[in-house]
Amino acid sequence: MSVWLLFFSMITHSGPCEIIANDRILGEDLAKALPDFSHQMPGDAVIGYSPTPGARRVYKTLELQRIGAPYGITVQPDAEVCFEWSLQALTDDLIRAAIRESLQSPGARIDVLAISRNQAPAGKLSFPISGLLASTLTGPDTPVTWRGEVIYHGSRKFSVWARVKISASMTRVVATQLILPGKNVEANQVRVETYEDFPLRNDIARNLEEVVGRMSRRPLGTGLPVFRSDLIEPLEVQRGDLVDVTAISGAAQLRMPAVAETAGRQGDIISLKNPRTGKIFRARIEGKDKALVREQ
Repeated sequence: MSVWLLFFSMITHSGPCEIIANDRILGEDLAKALPDFSHQMPGDAVIGYSPTPGARRVYKTLELQRIGAPYGITVQPDAEVCFEWSLQALTDDLIRAAIRESLQSPGARIDVLAISRNQAPAGKLSFPISGLLASTLTGPDTPVTWRGEVIYHGSRKFSVWARVKISASMTRVVATQLILPGKNVEANQVRVETYEDFPLRNDIARNLEEVVGRMSRRPLGTGLPVFRSDLIEPLEVQRGDLVDVTAISGAAQLRMPAVAETAGRQGDIISLKNPRTGKIFRARIEGKDKALVREQ
């Protein structure tokens, strides 16, 4: 059969088709449509490949005669049969439910603006987070494209996409007064408020634990949200602080005070001065005004 004849055989059948659920059309599938094939042809005989979802595979008289001849099967002159996958309608509700499942946000509001197609093979509709084409700065009024898939016939995947706008009730931390750079944020300087935002936006501080006690890198204006990039870990040691240093050498351990020559945060290596000898040495910050020296 030529390519063009095969093509037209797949689209020129107007009646109902037999539903398939396999990669190949088998003898048992043909027997369901045409009883003449139900006795002589083995049920596991491979007739041909299944059509793609949404298309039809049509067998007309001449091809059916060719298929039946090796088994002594006589085909009626007007015999014809077609096969197709079972399809499901892709409704807005199905898309919303699949997206909410990925977001793990039952209360998310999802406005479906467009979908790639109205039907897909019957199966599990999924919109994995990896298919979302959006930046982490996306707002709730910005349309985004989300690529999804329908899992059918075991692990086969049928690609779909949806154009959506998504919002949800979120929390954010807001400064209640001007916070100067280089200062640790105190609890009375911030508050939490609820507002509408894109649920996967991740640049804004969402709770007080992310903010209180950390140091501001720039001025934080009154009434403005606090961004994670605005904050850094506080200094555990300031220059001039008296630091409790633990020195370990093999099994021996010694504790002594030292004066910090440089400031630093947890895990930083800083310079300290032994106040008795004046010797400068380096140690790793282990906590508030605590440091560790380990000799190999």
